[in-house]
Amino acid sequence: MGKKIVIFGDYDSGKTTTLERLCEKTVKIEYNGITVALDYGNMTIDGEKIHLFATPGHERFRFMLEIISIGLDGAIIVVDNSRGVTLVEERIMDSLEDEGIPYVVFANKQDLDDSTLEIGRDVDVIPTIATENVGLFEGLKTLLGKIS
Repeated sequence: MGKKIVIFGDYDSGKTTTLERLCEKTVKIEYNGITVALDYGNMTIDGEKIHLFATPGHERFRFMLEIISIGLDGAIIVVDNSRGVTLVEERIMDSLEDEGIPYVVFANKQDLDDSTLEIGRDVDVIPTIATENVGLFEGLKTLLGKIS
């Protein structure tokens, strides 16, 4: 069956790019460059299939997060480091913690802002540049270590 990992984050944080760089084959559902359903990709790590889903970030699609989250093993929250943690991302972290679901935070767009991301939570924060595939695989491996 494999592991189900969901990539969350606010709009334009780099969720789709993260998925595209981690997986060789992806399926995207977009309209004018905005994810309107979900993105999907998979990969195999150490003989285990990893299924990755990226959620839409716009507030109007929030109802989909619960649907996509059913049965997930872990989560990645992609934060635009130049913007900081948004209220949407805070809510997602609260929900994951309430459910006891392991997650990591990708402090993305380090090429635009390489300052330390202030989170105020006990969570692994991985500096990433999704467009250049920097830190993504290391972050995924960190998450998989939390799940095992």
